Amino acid sequence: MRAVILHQKNQYDMQTIPVFFSIDDAYAPFLAVALASIKENASPRYAYHIHILNDNLSEESRSRLKPLEESNFTLEFVSLTDRLSRFMADSRLRNHRFQAFSSLSIYFRLFIPELFPQYDKGIYLDADIVVPGDISRLWEEPLGNNLIGACADYSIQHIAPFMRYIDQYVGVDHRNYVNSGVLLMNLKRLRQLDMAGRFLQWMRRYNFATVAPDQDYLNALCWGAIHYLDPNWDAMPNERIRSFDNPQIIHFNLGAKPWLNESVPYDDVFWKYAAQSGFEAEIRARCTAFLQDPEAVARYQGGIDGLIRMAVELTTRRTSFRSIITTRKEFRLCC
Repeated sequence: MRAVILHQKNQYDMQTIPVFFSIDDAYAPFLAVALASIKENASPRYAYHIHILNDNLSEESRSRLKPLEESNFTLEFVSLTDRLSRFMADSRLRNHRFQAFSSLSIYFRLFIPELFPQYDKGIYLDADIVVPGDISRLWEEPLGNNLIGACADYSIQHIAPFMRYIDQYVGVDHRNYVNSGVLLMNLKRLRQLDMAGRFLQWMRRYNFATVAPDQDYLNALCWGAIHYLDPNWDAMPNERIRSFDNPQIIHFNLGAKPWLNESVPYDDVFWKYAAQSGFEAEIRARCTAFLQDPEAVARYQGGIDGLIRMAVELTTRRTSFRSIITTRKEFRLCC
C-alpha cells in the first residue's frame, strides 16, 4: 500500500479534495463567507475536507463555523502551534531554531506538504475570498511536474515601487510574480524537494526583510516551476483594470475589502454569501464602525503606504533574494 495517497475516500467512496485556510478569530467571519460560497458552487461529485489552520482559535468561532458542515463538506480545526511544535521537535528540521517561533505562523502554507503527508495535492486559500466558481475545477487543473499553480499578482502591476522591489529585491520578473492567496499545491513534489527545510535553512541564514513574507519566499523558491492559472482563479478588485465577467475565485486583496469600503468591485457577490454565513450582521456592523472612525481609516491607509516605503527602502539594499540567487543557484527548489 502506498505510504502517501492522493486522496481519501469517504463513506460514499467520493474523492476528497483537501482545502486549507489559515485564520485567527478576527477572520472567522470572512472564512464563513468563503465557505458558504464554496459549498453552494462546488461539484457534488467530490467531498471536501476543509482544514482550518489556526493559532488558539476560540471555541465561539469554532462553534459558529461548524453549522456550515454537511455530509460531504467537513471542517477540521488544526492547531498551528501544536502541530508545528511537534513537527519542529520530531522532524529533520529540529536543528533549525528561531528567536520568535510564533513568526512562523505567517509562513504556515509553506509547511502544508510536510504536515499533511497523506495528500499528494491540495488547495490553499486566503480567507478574504469568495468562490462563485466550482472549486473542483481548480483541483482538476493539471500541474505536471510544477510545484504550484497560481495566478500572476496583477494588483501590483501598476505600482512602480512594488514592481522595482520584485525585480530587484525578490529577483523574479514582476509580470510573473504570483499571488500566494490562491494556490494549487503539488504537495508530493514539494515534500520531495524539502521546501519546508530549504525555507528554514535560508530564513535562518539570511532572514530577509520582506514586504510580503510568505509570498516573496514562495516566488523565490518556486520560480521556474510554477503553473500559471487563468486569472479568473484569483480575480482581485482593481480600479486600473476591467473586472472579470466570470470570476471563479474573487480575492479581496490588500485594501479592496467590502468590510473596509462602501463600494468595491464584486462586493455584491461578497454580500450575497455573507447573508448565508451566519456572520452578516457582525460584518456589516464592523464595516460601519470602521468607516465612521477616521483614525482607523487613516491607520489602515498608513499601513499600505508603509509597505510602499518599505519596498523602496529594501530595493536599495545590497543583500537581497536576487543577490543571493545570483551566486547560489541552489536557493531555488528547481535550479
